Amino acid sequence: MITTLNGKYLLELHHVYNASKERVFLAWTKKEQLEQWWGLTGLTTTVELMDVTVGGKYRFHMAAPNGKVFTLEGRYVDIVQNEKLSFTWKWLNEGEDAEETVATINFVEKDNKTELVVTHSAFSTMQIAKRHNNNWNTCLEDGLLNYMN
Repeated sequence: MITTLNGKYLLELHHVYNASKERVFLAWTKKEQLEQWWGLTGLTTTVELMDVTVGGKYRFHMAAPNGKVFTLEGRYVDIVQNEKLSFTWKWLNEGEDAEETVATINFVEKDNKTELVVTHSAFSTMQIAKRHNNNWNTCLEDGLLNYMN
């Protein structure tokens, strides 16, 4: 779902995994695990930097089969063990046009499963928000869901 907030676009997604909050949280916070599922289908993710502490930075490189590499970086702004991750988000490939947005992942226990509530905010255009919505869904459905099974 995409809505507006303070003149910017915000997307919210809900996905449920047949795994504990602890296991899903580790998939987001351990380099070796995140590299196995993060990104779009067909891309290979390498974690260059991942300091999962408040103020800590991350930098992920996603390589396409044609050799093109997409680099995402940011810093962690809020962490509650097994409950919440919030981090800034910026695509370095977009150069000076790159906008910084904020992603928040809430881990909610639901009937012995974990519901992920992803809120990604501060997009300047509906087009950028839609692209991220589609990419998040692909990543969470193809990547994380398969990794959790």
